Amino acid sequence: MKAIIIMFFLILCGCSSLPANISMESPVYRTDNVEFYYDLTYKKDDTIYTEHRIFNQMEKIIEDAEEFIVMDVFLFNNLYNASEFNFPKVSSGIKKALIKKKREDSDIQIYFITDEINTFYGVYNTDELEKLEENGITVILTDLTETNGANKLYSTFWKYFFSWFGTGGYGWLPNPFSPEAPKVTIRSYLKLINLKGNHRKVLVTEKEALITSANPHSASGYHSNIGFKFDGGIINSVVDSEKAVGELSGIKMELPVVEFQNEGEYQIQLLTEGKIGETLDRDIDSSQSGDKIYIGMFYLGDKVIVKKLVAAAERGVRVRLILDENNEAFGMKKRGIPNKVTAKKLIDKTKGGIEVKWYRSSGEQYHTKLVIIETSEEMVINGGSANLTKRNIRDYTLDTNIRVKAPLDSKLAVEIEQYFDMLWNNDENTYTISKENLEDGYLSNKILYEIQNISGFSTY
Repeated sequence: MKAIIIMFFLILCGCSSLPANISMESPVYRTDNVEFYYDLTYKKDDTIYTEHRIFNQMEKIIEDAEEFIVMDVFLFNNLYNASEFNFPKVSSGIKKALIKKKREDSDIQIYFITDEINTFYGVYNTDELEKLEENGITVILTDLTETNGANKLYSTFWKYFFSWFGTGGYGWLPNPFSPEAPKVTIRSYLKLINLKGNHRKVLVTEKEALITSANPHSASGYHSNIGFKFDGGIINSVVDSEKAVGELSGIKMELPVVEFQNEGEYQIQLLTEGKIGETLDRDIDSSQSGDKIYIGMFYLGDKVIVKKLVAAAERGVRVRLILDENNEAFGMKKRGIPNKVTAKKLIDKTKGGIEVKWYRSSGEQYHTKLVIIETSEEMVINGGSANLTKRNIRDYTLDTNIRVKAPLDSKLAVEIEQYFDMLWNNDENTYTISKENLEDGYLSNKILYEIQNISGFSTY
């Protein structure tokens, strides 16, 4: 009996092995074409301004494609409380662009990959996804059953004992997206508690790719985000990483190999899942006195990264962070976890050597995921969909970033430095604000942060 109990426990705590090309570190490619884009929402003179660049690029990339389009995004729906909020119809715009392209060219291959959260794990379908399928576009709802869950005990228990019940059928529980959305089931909430996700934001064609922190999701339409558009041989690695998600979900994506010359001033590399964290670990460890580390981030919660930033500051590296306050998400109040806990730790451990500013949001999020390491010779840029959390960069959630090495005098390096400086050195606190006191609620937040880190039951 004792042996049976031990074996049962080992099964529950076991980790799945990740499929090929999940958690990828691609070869280093070269290209002359890497473009930086950002979206910003900010308040000036009592007026709120929103600047959209990324979604416009998405539509242009779709329009210019000739052979294939693969789009992989976490959130894609128009569900929100319409009586309280008036969000831009971002999802509808992308849906129309994809359908228009397919109608103009019926031979073009279009794969649309998204997370099951958009159908609340199979309880219902959405107008956006139905319309894509009706127009001959292959929609793939990511099956994450075989991937690791941060809350390993529950995820493994659910896999073996609850998953076979399914999630669909008549629901009677409230939908967290919107009171106007379809009701959902207990079984779908049980699957939700796995807290797994395909968090990627990728668009790739035979010509170019866009990797971003922005969801084409209406209730995310005002968030501040970043993105990178690029071409070159790395396109094939992007495609391979997306084929892996298709295979994970039982779909084989038939896509051609793209030929490009491998030359240019930028060294560029694709990183997904845990390889994002491993690469950041190495790059931060390699920073030396006189270097700079600038970070713009929605969630900073990974304890390994926090320790490495403290060590870098102690070596004489200048570390500056722009963080979201984690106060609000789609109209729901939050406690400021994890950023207010980790920011205080970074400031205290370095006696103020690490500088922190907070993005001045007006209900939306500073949803950026960007790490910049500047040496005397080059800028190393790491950005995309991944927050600096255990869930995003340690092989739990599906995420995609790119890493670029750029000469300091290159157009890309200059534009990124101008972007960060604009937010940091803003006039009249237009973009960012400083806060000296992070004591309010710190102890209770820290206890909750530690519990969530140990258990894996958190959204970061």
